[in-house]
Amino acid sequence: MSNMEYVLNSLCESVKVEKVANVHFFEFPKDFYTNPEKHPFYEIIFVSSGALDINAEGYTGRIYKNQMMIHRPNETHSLTCDAAASPTVIIIGFTCSYSELDVFSHAPITLTYPEIKKLAEIVKEGRNLFMPPYGVPLLEMKKKKNPPFASEQMLKILIEYFLISATRRVAFSSETDSVKDEQKISAGEIAAYLKENFTEKITIDELAFLFRTNRSTLCKEFKNFTGKSVVEFLNDVKITEAKKRIRSTDKTFTEISEELNFDSVHYFTRLFKSSTGMTPKEYRKRKEKV
Repeated sequence: MSNMEYVLNSLCESVKVEKVANVHFFEFPKDFYTNPEKHPFYEIIFVSSGALDINAEGYTGRIYKNQMMIHRPNETHSLTCDAAASPTVIIIGFTCSYSELDVFSHAPITLTYPEIKKLAEIVKEGRNLFMPPYGVPLLEMKKKKNPPFASEQMLKILIEYFLISATRRVAFSSETDSVKDEQKISAGEIAAYLKENFTEKITIDELAFLFRTNRSTLCKEFKNFTGKSVVEFLNDVKITEAKKRIRSTDKTFTEISEELNFDSVHYFTRLFKSSTGMTPKEYRKRKEKV
């Protein structure tokens, strides 16, 4: 058999994300606004619900639910929320070598269902990589000490995949897909997500975006699957973890309450007693005697 010489083809990278500044999920209050600002990186603005007024060099006007814009590097911009609504907004900052992203800075585009799904995966992976808070403007999002394997690379790939898909559709194709507001949700996946991220502040609106459904459907399906509301389920997971930390550490109840993201140690104590019939102090003393 003769020797065959294979040819290896080099692969070019048209869209290359080099750095990520932030991956935010904001629930802005009514009448919220920002002062004009600019920064040396691209910024995706996506409205998950409600509407948002944008004032930027490339576009001034309103963007609505399921619409997106991308601010160019060093483009002065600001945003204002409607007085009658509290929008939920995804903001992702990143550097990228592909200048054709400017096509998204002149007018909002309505994302397709597959594109929104890709955006949700970016938000999920951002939570894997970065420490909370996620809904507070930060100059630096700190990385977690032990993120899942290759989470930095996965986040980079997901952002590039989203940008390539959106660019193909908008810049190089006339095809359009209707946006579906919801999909058949898996309450089991939502429960698993809550168990993995129970130490973070998670809202119903954020879950609805991540799993591409609406609030009422999510709450109904989750209750049917678990027998509990999302808040009840999340509190049960937190109390189970609190019991473990009370038994295995010498941390104060205030420290445990803060680590598990309860609103206050008083609320934590009240919820703990309602769940176990004992205060955290009584529970620790009882376990010390065993």
